[in-house]
Amino acid sequence: MGAMHLARPLFAASFGVSIFLVALITSSNGVARLVSGPIIGFLMDRWGRKPLLIVGVFLRGLTGLAEYFASSYLEFLVLEFIGGIGVSIWGTGSSIVIADVTGEENRGRAVATRSFSMRLGNVSGPLIGGLLATFFDLRSIFLFNAVTKLVVLLVLIFLVAETRPEAAAKRSGPTGAGEQVGFNIFLTRAFLVISFVTFTLSLLGGGVFEALFPIYAKKTMGLTPGEIGYLLTAVSVTVLLVSVPNGILVDRYGRKKTLIPGMLILAVSAYLLARIGKLPSAYLAVVVYGIGEAMTSGAAQVYVMDLAPEDRRGAFLGVWSLFTNTSAVIAPLLAGFLAQTTDFSFTFTGISLLVGFSALVMWIFGPETAAKRKRASAA
Repeated sequence: MGAMHLARPLFAASFGVSIFLVALITSSNGVARLVSGPIIGFLMDRWGRKPLLIVGVFLRGLTGLAEYFASSYLEFLVLEFIGGIGVSIWGTGSSIVIADVTGEENRGRAVATRSFSMRLGNVSGPLIGGLLATFFDLRSIFLFNAVTKLVVLLVLIFLVAETRPEAAAKRSGPTGAGEQVGFNIFLTRAFLVISFVTFTLSLLGGGVFEALFPIYAKKTMGLTPGEIGYLLTAVSVTVLLVSVPNGILVDRYGRKKTLIPGMLILAVSAYLLARIGKLPSAYLAVVVYGIGEAMTSGAAQVYVMDLAPEDRRGAFLGVWSLFTNTSAVIAPLLAGFLAQTTDFSFTFTGISLLVGFSALVMWIFGPETAAKRKRASAA
């Protein structure tokens, strides 16, 4: 995934398309997740987690191999859409698995451990991607992507057990577990607030950083793909170092007390990105972004997992993916449109202000989801 963050926008731009169409490639992944995410959650309650995870990884690996031979922007777009379905299965399913095996008292640390594991791979991803692009070409990154998925498949088949709770298995009768979900559970204040927060975080992460930053760094500073890869590696290293301590804080002090400061740090990072000049200033901006990303991504995931009912966890998190994936579709397109019609600096500054505002919304209106456990422990 880390290597693809480097390859996806640069490879799309190599076909001579506009910035908006470059951002559309990132959004195509979001569209795929948008249409498949809710269905995946229902199916995982009915059929289990492991079989669908295997299908998702296989699909992403196969499309990665096909992208190595892509000869046009349209072909690349279609393959990214299909591969995005595999990514959707993995993203939704792995979150459900983590929620299955944790409780409120240790969920922050578990999510942080998963983030640590993911970022450990992402530290090497952009670095290897940059080296491959330097010594070979961008296409070699897609081949690397396909090979790594083969490794993941072997791990899933031989080392990962089924985690579906017994309560969810009992619900998966002839009518399907999804029909048991009442949509009133998605109309709570907590759910609406975290949905708004998620959109603003997607606007910064998927829109500014993933879709636009590589192009911005190349145009503003004249950086090579390898140098951009090193910057992306710096983000992953920062998240790697911060994620586990942040998970401990999430469990000890609650979700909001780490989520809100993290959002404010992200707002600062977007402001710094809008004003990078020389390479040291770029490294400062991406390190600040990495700190905020580690704090917000973990706390937000735990916040939503806390809201999911145990016997309908797959269906709940599947429907939740509808909201996150809608953000993933809209955010890069909106950021790309703003950059196309204004400039990068205006876009990054405006998104910085919006993220700061969403932190205020969470502080005023977002309830603490770990409060119930804390009251029980005090009693």
